[in-house]
Amino acid sequence: MKRMKWLLFGILGLGALSLTGCFFISARPTGVVEGYVVDAGAGSPVVGALVTAYPLNGKDGPIYWVGSSYFSPTAITDESGHYKLVLPEGKYVVTVTKEGLATTRIEGMVVASTYKLDIIQKPVFNPNWPLEPPEVTVTIEGKAVAPGDEIILDAAALADGLNYRVNAQGPNDIKYIYVALGKTPGASYTTGTRELFESTYTTGDASLNPADYGVEGWTTFEVVVYDVNENRTHLICKVYVPEVTGPGTLNPPPGLDILAVTLGKKVAFYSEPIVVPSGGGDLTVHAAPEGGNLYVELTWEASPDDQVVGGTGITGYRIYRKLAGESDYTLIGTVASGDGVWDESTSPPTFLYYLFRDASPALQAGVEVSYQVRAYKGSTESAPVEATTTPLDIWDVRLLEPADNATDVSLTPTFRWEPTKVVGKDQLYRVRIYDTVQGWYSGLSSGDPENLRNKTECTWGEIYVYSYAYGAWISKEGTPWERLQPHRSYEWLVDFAVAYDDYDNPTAISIAVNDGATGEYLSVPATDFFQFTTGAE
Repeated sequence: MKRMKWLLFGILGLGALSLTGCFFISARPTGVVEGYVVDAGAGSPVVGALVTAYPLNGKDGPIYWVGSSYFSPTAITDESGHYKLVLPEGKYVVTVTKEGLATTRIEGMVVASTYKLDIIQKPVFNPNWPLEPPEVTVTIEGKAVAPGDEIILDAAALADGLNYRVNAQGPNDIKYIYVALGKTPGASYTTGTRELFESTYTTGDASLNPADYGVEGWTTFEVVVYDVNENRTHLICKVYVPEVTGPGTLNPPPGLDILAVTLGKKVAFYSEPIVVPSGGGDLTVHAAPEGGNLYVELTWEASPDDQVVGGTGITGYRIYRKLAGESDYTLIGTVASGDGVWDESTSPPTFLYYLFRDASPALQAGVEVSYQVRAYKGSTESAPVEATTTPLDIWDVRLLEPADNATDVSLTPTFRWEPTKVVGKDQLYRVRIYDTVQGWYSGLSSGDPENLRNKTECTWGEIYVYSYAYGAWISKEGTPWERLQPHRSYEWLVDFAVAYDDYDNPTAISIAVNDGATGEYLSVPATDFFQFTTGAE
């Protein structure tokens, strides 16, 4: 009986302690995995995708602390493609699925605080083929590594480069194997230097040079594998690359320029550059990155300490980003010394500038974003050079006159159009007239887009004819195209429409249309093509 009393007192005592807050069981530490799921073709958000996290060694599904209401191992992407998972600390596999899209699996995230993870999904090539991502195995310096492992490499191990082997297999044939240090590899346009193996299940015994990636200390070794059905496996582990001894100080890189590029329609990845005219001189921008129709391009000159301009040498440049509302800059990438743009027309080739493209889905039209670029070697970083831009919104052009299928149109018509919204401070347009009998041969156009700066109409007097003999736009006077031909059908469109935040010194442009304006420009198709028929003389 006495023992029962003591037991009862003990139970009551525990209850009293818990009620007074003096006795508690600590909650298991948590971390967050969050980011965006985007379409690989144009960076638009993937809405309604199921994102699920599994412990790295979990076999039967998510295993979480029983009784905890604050873990969220699954999420459905919202209207912006965003998701957020709340997990116990540990190593994880994340899968992303949605009907009509291939499956993505990411292995090796080490969750301790907040892990930012943006995920690309591609439309499935054949819905009747398996949706199981490839199984991927990796060896580094002859040793098998698992996702999430940490591998320390010394100078002796790296004397002949970082040696690795990637094997992939699955129910579908393997399409691509990408490998990189310090970044998620993919299309070279956005990821820069990376290793690529096509139509093979193995890289074989391969090697890469860490100096080509501009990394020191702890960094990531990342592998991305696609099968022919666009299923994707992304494997992440950590490697330590020995740091070199840095100097006392380093000079920052001069001449940082920034340009945010918005594309008005879904445009898949291309490789050729676009040359966009501006008051500050031609801007050389590039095609839509695989991950987005909104991206920011940074260019800068070499630091005086960079060996490419005669300096003593640096490891490379670190790029940091801060979005409006964020208090601190975040490291988003590195560029290795020498990994820039060279003028191959000179002998020897002349170094021109470095570039870095940020196609993060976190970028938004109308939201200011700032960047820092710092030269570095070892633990020494230069002071930053900074640049800020606010990406412009998407817009389009609608044709007004001559109306579609209009008849009895003047032989010297005036063309009118309107933007769907006014974007930026300046908009450049170009009008093109297509002779349905002679095709493009006549070359009737408003010529240089500067001719129609901030205009929404073009008179016949502002139309030029292209002279193949002179290689330029010339006056129509004295040519067979002084006016249109009577009773003939024509098609017209605005084939170039680009907006600028500041035409003389742009930091953001928005390309609404570039439909055959020139072979140098990225093709962003027009929405409206109007036909009309002229009247009598």
